[in-house]
Amino acid sequence: MTKTILNTCCCLALCMTTATAQTVLLQASFDDAEVPADWLQQTLSTDGGWSAGTNAQLESQWWPIAPHGTFVATNDDACDCDKSEDYLITPELDFSGVDEAILAFSTYFDGGTYEGVTEGAFIEYSLDGGETWVLMQALVGSEDGAWDFEVVNLEDVVGESAVHLAFRYNDGGGWLYGWAIDDVTVMEPGGLDLALTSLGLDDIVLAPSQGDVSGTVVNLGADTINSYTIAWSMGPASGEVTVDGLSLGLADADDFSLQGELPFDLSGNYTVTAEITAVNGVADDVSSNNAQSADVTAIFFGEYPDGKELREYYYYEPSTAPDNCPLVFVFHGYTGDAEGMINFTGFNALADEHGFAVCYPQGTEDGSGNQFFNVGYAFHQSESVDDVAFVSGLRAELIETYGLDAARVFGTGFSNGADFCYLLACEASNEFRAVAPIAGILMSDIQATCSPEYMVPILEIHGTDDDVSLYEGDLENVDGWGSYPSTPDAMAFFVNLFGLGLQEEGNFPDDVNWDESTVDFQKWGLDGACPQVWLYTVNGGGHSWPGAWGNQDIDASREAWDFFAQACSEPMSVANLTPTGDRSVVRITDVLGREVHPEPGILLLFQYSDGSVEKRVWTE
Repeated sequence: MTKTILNTCCCLALCMTTATAQTVLLQASFDDAEVPADWLQQTLSTDGGWSAGTNAQLESQWWPIAPHGTFVATNDDACDCDKSEDYLITPELDFSGVDEAILAFSTYFDGGTYEGVTEGAFIEYSLDGGETWVLMQALVGSEDGAWDFEVVNLEDVVGESAVHLAFRYNDGGGWLYGWAIDDVTVMEPGGLDLALTSLGLDDIVLAPSQGDVSGTVVNLGADTINSYTIAWSMGPASGEVTVDGLSLGLADADDFSLQGELPFDLSGNYTVTAEITAVNGVADDVSSNNAQSADVTAIFFGEYPDGKELREYYYYEPSTAPDNCPLVFVFHGYTGDAEGMINFTGFNALADEHGFAVCYPQGTEDGSGNQFFNVGYAFHQSESVDDVAFVSGLRAELIETYGLDAARVFGTGFSNGADFCYLLACEASNEFRAVAPIAGILMSDIQATCSPEYMVPILEIHGTDDDVSLYEGDLENVDGWGSYPSTPDAMAFFVNLFGLGLQEEGNFPDDVNWDESTVDFQKWGLDGACPQVWLYTVNGGGHSWPGAWGNQDIDASREAWDFFAQACSEPMSVANLTPTGDRSVVRITDVLGREVHPEPGILLLFQYSDGSVEKRVWTE
């Protein structure tokens, strides 16, 4: 079976320098996080046009920008105003004594379309101080989520003495996205200068495999380029290739591709470096722009025999992880898949940072052709797959194969995967130290039979406006998933089951306003003991994974790991909540935490004066 992972291109900023045969006429890197004072702007927009800053400062909910240090950008999402003439204008340039000139810059431009309108990005010039503008080049957008590198031949203005160049963004009169630029250089070329401007690699590759590497070179010199040699290295592995039969003039580009060159034998992080080592058979006159490097994550794709079926999963362990490291399972939602969880949760990066392993299991296909984990939805009553047994067996195999810490295995997931975390807390409490459901629900059938051997710490993150996993619950099964209590009542069930008390409540800072949501928290626990139940309520939040989409005040993945990291290594038995000695009943509740009068045949929670809790079916 062929497996694919999201492919993105790694484009790094090109550092332009002055060589003996070249003259830099203008250079701007925007490192001061402001538009240079000698640059001008013309705009019809109400937000002032172009601004300087980082991606976090200049992006929006609908137009994320890949990191690139500090740069300048114009973002139509922020104001939804008239950005049809957003001009960012260079200082006046003198090309009167110049035979050839080029403009080079890094660019982030989608060229997106919304409601039938397409945005545009243009390089224009003026010979009359900005009174009139002439189109020089229109950029082609790329929705690959990466920065690109652009070179423009300035032959139209060579010989002119008073030239202004402009970066013009045009939203076409619609509510579009924006344009970002960085590392702007205007240069009179000379000599032999071939620049490696981009290195194309998959951010994530499967192991074991032989990976590809591609890239782009651009002629920034005056000499015609007929051949070049690219050398690459990745750890102890290396190689090179020579490309010939070319005729690259000024500003011409060439794309190269090396197929199956990179050996990804194990999961982990790899740094791939490529460098131009020769041009036309000799050394390049400008060596500072000859090399690029990019980081690649290799993840293991495996199959586990579950009965007659081979169940798929991905496994990632950083090369820097210590022996006997923790393991985190990440479960996808209904109709989702393991690859999606890899791409948006960021757990591989967290594993790199904190030294743990991650497993992304793949669910099975139901009668409707959708991937799922079996938690007993109303429309899954004919499904018999035992996902608890599957995960338990996979857990044991991973621990044995990779020497992981069996006492520190955790589970998190989204939606259906979050629901499954509750099932694990109830039925596999001796194997999972803590769980962190994101937008999860506790099915009533699971709740009614929940008898864990150990108290599993639980962190639930849930939006009040979730229209799939309803925060207010659905006891009457209106939506068709099956009966389930509200999120607060689900928390109350475990709080009462574990005999916990409220220890802390408060709010997270509302650092991001555009997400139109805030987060508060409640934390229950036992003084001097391990059991914990935490609820993070996203007020105004929908069916989302905070930090990836929806609320941006917290990062659900990081919050989950922080919760796991502080959990006690020794679990507490539920049986320990029934001490001997004198005690009296202070409260009787149902499984939803509501005080009731005992009736025969009903499962009840008895809370005693000594703080203990007991589950009993009333028979009198």
